[in-house]
Amino acid sequence: MKKIKLLFFLVSLFAIFGCEDCECLDEQTNEPIIPISCDLQSTLNLSTGIDVNGDVLEAGQGVVDPFWRVLNNPPLINCNDPLVSTINGNAYAINYNNLGQDTWVNQTGSETLAPLDLGTTNTFGCNNANNPLGEKIPYVFERPFCVLEATSIDFSFTLKGDDEVYFELIDNSNNSIISTSPLYVWSSTAVQTWSANGLSLQSGSYSLRGYLVNTNATILGFSLVGSVATTNGDVSISNNFDGCCENNVISILNILDLDCDGQFNNATDQLGNNWTFNLKDSTNTIIRTEVTDANGNIFFSGLPNGTYTVEIENQTNWSQNSPNNGIYNVTLSNNQVDIVEFYSCTQ
Repeated sequence: MKKIKLLFFLVSLFAIFGCEDCECLDEQTNEPIIPISCDLQSTLNLSTGIDVNGDVLEAGQGVVDPFWRVLNNPPLINCNDPLVSTINGNAYAINYNNLGQDTWVNQTGSETLAPLDLGTTNTFGCNNANNPLGEKIPYVFERPFCVLEATSIDFSFTLKGDDEVYFELIDNSNNSIISTSPLYVWSSTAVQTWSANGLSLQSGSYSLRGYLVNTNATILGFSLVGSVATTNGDVSISNNFDGCCENNVISILNILDLDCDGQFNNATDQLGNNWTFNLKDSTNTIIRTEVTDANGNIFFSGLPNGTYTVEIENQTNWSQNSPNNGIYNVTLSNNQVDIVEFYSCTQ
């Protein structure tokens, strides 16, 4: 009897540790198996600059937020700032000129984030390039979290950014927008609020995305303060740790390389709006198809660990000079973000 119990325990333990996403079901009960790494909670603090213990990070050189990350590397206008080389997908905790907790875009209970390693003293003298609509192309930040059992949620946030920022709640399984915040335009005192109640969410991977643009070539950063909670107190949401609702992301930037030199030139090149890309799994089966936005971006998000192929659908008279044949292969793991640029040429 002891051997049978031990065998049952080991099988159960294997099932728990072998389940790597929110959809894994127990073969006997058909109920979701919740990985131990998920650490279920009823409330999650999604503020910027919060460490794994819930404490506010101290801003400084090289300080990285453990939850927020950068999904893209947007083109900049004639920019030679050496800090551009620090753009690597990390969201850096900064404090411009060591200002106080509620000065500039800092908020009590959070730290200000930037896509570059600005520390507490560095400025950034580059503006974002414009898309075909004449809008600045934002840096896109993401803060993922998991819903392990279907529930409803409430959230309430305050936000600030320099020069402009807004947020979206995203379902990563299909990149759909559930809720959008008001746009915040920098002011020395005001904050913008964003809240919702009773939003029904199925089990899966979700994210807050922040869209930040720099328009005055001095400094950039944003802060968000607030939390998401289950409406009825269900203990069914979790931070996006490895092994819990993987959210690997393939980030695409599609450039119409009109001079065919393999790099973005503000004077001659454009961003490829309304181009179709297919995502294939390891069996070469198409699992997602999405179309680029006005910024030339697609984010194939909420991807489990695995090997994928991204394939562009050529438009008439266009071909790709990078990557070769318009195909990009990648193996993803551990909530990775992989950024790839496609250059389409008419020559």
